[in-house]
Parts: sequence; structure tokens; C-alpha cells
Amino acid sequence: MRNLLFIFFTVLIINANCQTLVPYKDTVNHFSINIPTGWKYGVSKAYPSIILIAQKIHSGPADTTGDNFNINVIETPSKTLDKSFSDFLRYLPDAKDYKLIGTGDTTFNEIKFKWLIETHRENNNKQLHNYDFVALKNGKTYILTMVTSSGAFDAVKPLFDKIASGFQLLD
Repeated sequence: MRNLLFIFFTVLIINANCQTLVPYKDTVNHFSINIPTGWKYGVSKAYPSIILIAQKIHSGPADTTGDNFNINVIETPSKTLDKSFSDFLRYLPDAKDYKLIGTGDTTFNEIKFKWLIETHRENNNKQLHNYDFVALKNGKTYILTMVTSSGAFDAVKPLFDKIASGFQLLD
């Protein structure tokens, strides 16, 4: 059984790492990111601060992970990255069964990011993991939020890392 589980998770990780990505560039909001091939993406008029939503297309009825990501941009002319991240953290505990799993710092494409991983329950009681990256440039806070079901997070995290590492803030 242990060998079977090892093979299963290895195949999932290899599949995530081999996922082909397509570049997306937003010259109005000054960022670019790579979106997995076959995902649908766009904007929603209902959420004007969310400037991009990308979502995995379900492969069948058994595919219930709900893998997706979105990017928010918030005007924050007088804030630092630490202050923006701190403010972001204050709003998260309102989620049902919220639990902060970890935080840290990283750099992608010469831009400093703060990240966090948290889990919470959706209104339909589904347990989710959010993997967020926060950056600040030219008075704007950029928040990249990647979401999947909690049971799929470990398998999907390598793909999420690949997406996040391609996120760039443009001049």
C-alpha cells in the first residue's frame, strides 16, 4: 500500500511539474503570469478588484478539486509590503474554521513577495486551502490567491509554485 501511495503522489507531482503554461500579460495593471494550458480565464464585473480569474476545467464528475487562482490589485499609496501583508492577514480569520498554516518571504523576478498558506471551510462546508502571494509596487498591492480543495493541496502545490514563480510586475 505504501508503494502504491508513493507512486500515486509521484505521478501527481510529475504531472503538475509538466503542466504546460501559457503567458498572460496585462498592460493596464502592469503584470504578467503564466496560466496552465486548458484553464479558462477572464474577469468578473461582479468583483472589480479581481483583475484576473483562472480556473481549471473539470475533467469529469470525479474532479472536484476546484483548482483556480485570481489576482487582486488594491490601491495602497502610503503602505509598505509589511503593512499591506499585515492588513491582509487581519481580514482572513473571518472565514469559517480558518487556520493559518504558514507564512514566509520569497523573491520572484526581482520582486519581494510575502506568502501564506491557510485553510478554511467554504459555505457549502468544503475544506479549502488558499496559497496567497502579496507584492507591492508603485502604490499598488498585488494579491495572487491560489485555491484548491484541502485534500488536493499537496499534489497541486508544485503547480501553484510554478504559477507563482512566473508572476511578474511590469514597469
